[in-house]
Amino acid sequence: MIEQVIQFSFRYKLLILLLFVAVCGAGIYAFTHMPIDAFPDVSPKLVQVFAEVEGMAAEEVEQLISRPVEVAMMGIPGVKKIRSLSSHGLATVNVYFEDDVDIYFAHQQVAERIKLAEEGIPEGVNLPHGVEKGPVLSGMGKILMYYLDADEGYSTTDLRTLQDWVVKRDLQTVPGVAQVLSQGGFVRQYQVRVLPENLLKYDLTIDGVIEAIRRNNQNMGAGLVERGAEELMVRTLGQIADAQDIENIVLKSHRGHPVYVKDVALVGFGEAFRRGVASLNGGQEVAIGGVYKLHGANSFQVIQRVRDRIEEINRTLPPGVKVVVFHDQATLVRNTINTVRSALILGLILVSVTALAFLGNLRSTLVIVLSLPFSILLAFAVMYRYGFAGDLLSFGGVAIALGMIVDATIIMVEKIQSLLRDPSDHRSMREVIAAAGREVGQPIFFATAIIVIVFLPIFALQDVEGKMFRPLAFTVVVTMAGSLLYALVIAPILCGLLHRRDGGNPKPPQATVFHRLYRRVLEFSLNQGTAVMAVVLLMLALGWLTFQRLGREFVPTLQEGAIQVLAHMNPNISLKEIARTTTQIEKDILKTPEVEDVLSEIGYGEVGPHVHHTNYACMTITLRPRDQWKRGRTQEHLVSEISSRLEGYPGVSISFSQPIQHEVDGLVTGTGAQVVAKLFGPDLDVLKEKVAEIESVLSDIPGVADLQTDQFSGQTQVQIALDRDAIARHGLNSHQIQRTIQAAIGGSLVGTVFEQDRSSWINVRFDEPYRNDIEAIEGLLVRTAAGYTVPLRELARINTVTGLRQMTREDTRRFISVQCNVRGRDSGGFVEEAQQAVARAVSLPPGYALVWGGQFELQQAANRRLMIIVPITLFLVLTMLYMLFNSVRSVALIVLNIPLALVGGVFALKLAGANVSIPSSIGFIALFGAALTDGLVLISRFEYLRKQGLALRDAVVEGALSKLRPVMITTLTTAFGLLPLIFSSGVGSEIQRPLAIVVVGGLASSTLLTLIVLPTLYWHTAGSRKDVSAAAASA
Repeated sequence: MIEQVIQFSFRYKLLILLLFVAVCGAGIYAFTHMPIDAFPDVSPKLVQVFAEVEGMAAEEVEQLISRPVEVAMMGIPGVKKIRSLSSHGLATVNVYFEDDVDIYFAHQQVAERIKLAEEGIPEGVNLPHGVEKGPVLSGMGKILMYYLDADEGYSTTDLRTLQDWVVKRDLQTVPGVAQVLSQGGFVRQYQVRVLPENLLKYDLTIDGVIEAIRRNNQNMGAGLVERGAEELMVRTLGQIADAQDIENIVLKSHRGHPVYVKDVALVGFGEAFRRGVASLNGGQEVAIGGVYKLHGANSFQVIQRVRDRIEEINRTLPPGVKVVVFHDQATLVRNTINTVRSALILGLILVSVTALAFLGNLRSTLVIVLSLPFSILLAFAVMYRYGFAGDLLSFGGVAIALGMIVDATIIMVEKIQSLLRDPSDHRSMREVIAAAGREVGQPIFFATAIIVIVFLPIFALQDVEGKMFRPLAFTVVVTMAGSLLYALVIAPILCGLLHRRDGGNPKPPQATVFHRLYRRVLEFSLNQGTAVMAVVLLMLALGWLTFQRLGREFVPTLQEGAIQVLAHMNPNISLKEIARTTTQIEKDILKTPEVEDVLSEIGYGEVGPHVHHTNYACMTITLRPRDQWKRGRTQEHLVSEISSRLEGYPGVSISFSQPIQHEVDGLVTGTGAQVVAKLFGPDLDVLKEKVAEIESVLSDIPGVADLQTDQFSGQTQVQIALDRDAIARHGLNSHQIQRTIQAAIGGSLVGTVFEQDRSSWINVRFDEPYRNDIEAIEGLLVRTAAGYTVPLRELARINTVTGLRQMTREDTRRFISVQCNVRGRDSGGFVEEAQQAVARAVSLPPGYALVWGGQFELQQAANRRLMIIVPITLFLVLTMLYMLFNSVRSVALIVLNIPLALVGGVFALKLAGANVSIPSSIGFIALFGAALTDGLVLISRFEYLRKQGLALRDAVVEGALSKLRPVMITTLTTAFGLLPLIFSSGVGSEIQRPLAIVVVGGLASSTLLTLIVLPTLYWHTAGSRKDVSAAAASA
């Protein structure tokens, strides 16, 4: 079969060479047009639903809003989980879908259920914007942050107005932008500040003022009239145009004179109530914007379009105002791609030099090196065809496969070269190449197929780990398939064109030295089989013990080049006070020389993917270029220094993260921490008690950092409990009183004033002195049907109590979480110790369950899947090997290479101080294929020589010597191809380094032991047999 393929390639060599050029051209086109991103989008498929409800406490938000929305979303096809967060004035419901559900289908299904959700919300619940569905974006969609910088003379209200009506609206038209969210500054609105004493004077109520403004703020159409041959449209104009129009609205007639709004209220521009602030570098408050890309859009291209549009916007803004980009993912994308590109270039050079050094022939090296661009560009073309983005992991798959790409071609070219070197061989070039294909073609095919098969378990990974590493596996598989195609179809043609019998294929002088040394070692090993096996068993035992002592983690923390400081403060802290404290924290952070800028987001400005409480500040730190850092400083040093500097703030809980990491962790696990323990149960008092016990236990475990418990309670509330008997005596009802309280204190948005292409809300409520303290609330007058007024204190009991701050639910069950990060040790070992300690110290009553999550949960899920798929993959590999050799003994000898390789990988991890993680596990998977390939090549040669009639020992010695060079070349090219990933310090290298360490360490041990142990075992296990094995006969 292989010979026929080679003959076909010679027959149509011009067509195949044209195909080679076409594939390279398609790959170049694909590379220049494919989406480029920093990392794969690992965020879950989810649709967010929001409902803002004026002034409502978390208890009522959960009961009246969140629960109906959750119930409405149940039963949607493909829904995996529903998680909700109920807080003051806002319900957020995240509907998670299975990964195979189309994101637009998911949004469509949720949109259809929103109507059902609104029907389940009780009448009287004021939802100014209704129940809203979020836009189609991903958890990693926040691609750019900017702020408005202005000279003195511009207020924060001016800047927020420019942001909302100029900058934001323009940026939202950029292709690929899904949403722009504003924060900071004040939103301008028309405010009608009612004076209660004037209402009494004119026998009016605040409800009357609200209804009057509503009725006097609309334009209407009145049909058509005919005038001769024309039709004229009739339009009545009654819409409010300015503050004067509001002031002149008539409320009633009093003693023959009209009573206007201006008679009972102060009307003018004011600042809307806000739940968020933004500040920069410990000084000024700023208006900021966050740009979110559309799901699936090319991050790099969208960022560039946004930057170009910002330049255009800056030319149109008023003098002294400009939009400044604070942080974007483009820098991260460039740095990440540069990391992979540098590794590829350096790896390409090392592989080429290695091949030339061992082959000693420039033409042979050229044939081998050309397999690299062909296979890599083929991978790019296939990636582009199937919609894969170019990122750290997909390009990283190419970098990882770099050394293995040339293996098949090396074996083919080396065999052709060795046959051409034989002066007694007088066959034609075509016959020599066909003969080489007959001998090594089948092992090449099976060796490459095995490498492809061992990567299949990665495709079985799901959720975060699957989205992260499936692109890597895909590019490895396609690249290796391309290398096989090149070795069997294109390389023979190039060898026929470039090689000669004129002595142009000399044997390198260093090969003779290696062969003499190796023969001595091999002869000694064959004679000392027992000692060799004892050493092997000792190494396996040490490897197993070492593996048991290695740490565990999900994925090494990837350094994004930016830091986030997350500050939680007292639940009752005012927005003004948290802004002051945050400003001071910013100044302390700026004392670190490597810090360039700090931008803080306090609370939230507009509802979006990541809504925070007003006692929460997220400070994003951009860092100076690395060459400006102090020598030896790392990001971990900066975090440690900043952490120690911020310890002195009373009542402030500090934790650390990174921009993308924080967003993804929050959506995937519901928390921004590495480890989370969720306690589910019905009774809040029991939950509070048990969570406190769990937190106490965790605080004593080494490695714990940033330990926090959900701030579900502690919110001070002014509770107004209505006295139904008193209400009845005065002929009132509870809704009437509650409506009066809501309008007087919280205010009521009663309409909009349109000013050209802008609009402003009209807000009606009592003037500040009448609503800003408890005494004023107690004195609030409620008008009865009989016309007299009653102070609120006579209709209700008014108390100050502590209520809920927020309530979280998952699949309709309440839970409270304890969360932390891990520093100074592996997260897997930390969680294992934490689970044991909590199980001993904390007893849970019936109906309560503790679930461990965060990155640990993802790691456990990945391990469970690998435990199923890896044995299946191993079975497939064994089946293929048996198909090739038809010998259980040969298969067993080849498979022995796996533990020999694993030992080196384990020792390498230990020496490097790395943990067992998903990347290192993928390294072990890649090692399976590389180790099996070496064993397959050796055993194939032994069986071939025995079939030619050589004695057993001669077949072993000559076979091992003949394969020393190809085995060494393939091993060294693979290792040297990965060395740049080991020593790289660029962005993203943390993910690839463990994988490369395992493969290089494993190759070192497996190659050394394969060349010594495998021949020894083959010799000793077949030494008693008199005849050629059935395997040799069928080979």
